[in-house]
Amino acid sequence: MKAGNFVGYGEALTDPAFIGETMESILFAIKNYIGPAVLGSDPFALTEIHHKMDAALVKNTAAKSAIDIACVDIAGRAAGEPACNMLGGDLRSSIFEVPEILLGPIDEVVESCQQAVERGVICLKVKVGEGYNEDVEKLRRIREAVGNDTEIRLDANQGWRDYWTAFKIMKRLQRYDISLMEQPLPADDLEGSAKLRKATYVPIMLDESIHDVNDVLSAMRLKACDVISLKVMKVGGLMRTRELVELCSAHGMPCHLGSSWETEVGWAANLSLIKALPGIKLWDAYSPTEIYWGANANIGTPIRSLLKEGVRVVEPPEGPGLGVSVDDNAVAKHLVGESVSLRAS
Repeated sequence: MKAGNFVGYGEALTDPAFIGETMESILFAIKNYIGPAVLGSDPFALTEIHHKMDAALVKNTAAKSAIDIACVDIAGRAAGEPACNMLGGDLRSSIFEVPEILLGPIDEVVESCQQAVERGVICLKVKVGEGYNEDVEKLRRIREAVGNDTEIRLDANQGWRDYWTAFKIMKRLQRYDISLMEQPLPADDLEGSAKLRKATYVPIMLDESIHDVNDVLSAMRLKACDVISLKVMKVGGLMRTRELVELCSAHGMPCHLGSSWETEVGWAANLSLIKALPGIKLWDAYSPTEIYWGANANIGTPIRSLLKEGVRVVEPPEGPGLGVSVDDNAVAKHLVGESVSLRAS
């Protein structure tokens, strides 16, 4: 998006199985509905912009996130302030890296965990959900490889399809000092999650179950989790994420900010929220571009990590707005369709 002499970048992710949007649906929504609805709006008036988008189109949260992020980027650039200051302030000085360890052969998974710890990582997010024997053996070997000082969080991505399967596996995994269990059951099984939470002592976090304020309220009412996981794309942007974090904070519910496969634009937006909102107690923090697309897939200012007092931390980009300089030539190499540009006259 462009306003005056300032250009802001936003990002939308396609994830049909999770948020229900494809590349085609996102482009169509922006070009034909929410884009025209907000054209000419003041990027500082983000509440009004969201009202206009919601009036033009129901749901389509990823498409709306692209507009929302671009507005925050423009506003920050115009004000000469980093995006975190537009969202609440620069309240967190250090963000330790939390890499995502993907599913794969156990030997490769264990090696990835070892390499991360050797780089100074103190917390791992490990994907599970393959089955009792596979998951138990994986965690046994990981804990043996990384020692007792490394925090291990698990994410089943709804992989344990019923309460008894999840109960059996979690009871066995408890011995490996798991700090958090993310989405062990299907998204709509809040009652099963509440029952599982009472039956085990590993804190439960809900992700796929949470898309909007009603989901948050339902999870809290049923006491179905210990932590709420939010993602910018599934809730509709930075402003909507901040609203849900503040709602959870008012009820004493800690929040986690998740990542998917964002480029540097979405990654910088996530880091801005982590820095700005104290209600975000946990986070995913790794380079999605590198992990999913390769080290040479950057489209803008790379977001690096470094060692700080022996701990691997993420270094957010500096500068106004998101602080990311986008390489239009790099973007052009990845285009698979006509680009959409929204400009106020």
